[in-house]
Amino acid sequence: MRAATRVAGTAAAVAAALALASACSTGTDPGADTSGSAETGSLSSMSDWLGCDVFADLEALQETLGVTAVEGELQSDGLNEGVDAEAAGCSGLFDLAAFSDTQGSFDYESTGDAAIRAGLAPWAGEEEAAANFADRVGVREDNPAGLDYTDEQEGELGGEWDESLTVTAETAHRTYVDVYGRYGSWVVYVSVDYLHDPGVGAYESAPELYPDSSAEQLAVYPFTTAQFTDWISQEYLPQVQSDILERVESE
Repeated sequence: MRAATRVAGTAAAVAAALALASACSTGTDPGADTSGSAETGSLSSMSDWLGCDVFADLEALQETLGVTAVEGELQSDGLNEGVDAEAAGCSGLFDLAAFSDTQGSFDYESTGDAAIRAGLAPWAGEEEAAANFADRVGVREDNPAGLDYTDEQEGELGGEWDESLTVTAETAHRTYVDVYGRYGSWVVYVSVDYLHDPGVGAYESAPELYPDSSAEQLAVYPFTTAQFTDWISQEYLPQVQSDILERVESE
């Protein structure tokens, strides 16, 4: 007998991401200027950027998460495109490591998965960017998708930012990591959610089947939540910031 399980959390995760993005996007063109003057602020250099160019096709995130496959294609949007019209966005769904085991005649397998959504929102000035940062953080706090978060932990990004916030939280089956940063007149964010480690889940659901092992030994992900949160906030976002500033300088 063989059982293959994959918790139906991906659809819920996508719905949550869409709720967050839709709530953040007011439909206002960040470059709209009622005075008739030219684009200013970061819009003067970022208005035609595409999201997956900004985030290098999410390659660093994929490598750190140990992605084994991409489901479909990455979604790359410019300003006024996609569900978050205020940002140049990049998003995708991914398969992570799988846990498999045989107990007698019973074969069990569970595959991890992740959803990633990242965006860069340039504005005409710092006031607009600060308001947008506050809106995005407010939407996360309001939790429009109604997720039953537990064990929420907040922090800040490494490096030099005008404002930043990191939030890591758990639900019954998934981990959610949301990071936000504002630098001058632009806002950047990355939201990642992933199924709890299938190996850890197997152990915690039936530890009697693994008397000589532990949750840590059965883990199949190449990271823990603490490690991933530290990496994305202290290494990844500062590097994204550096890449954005370098590109602005070169154009």
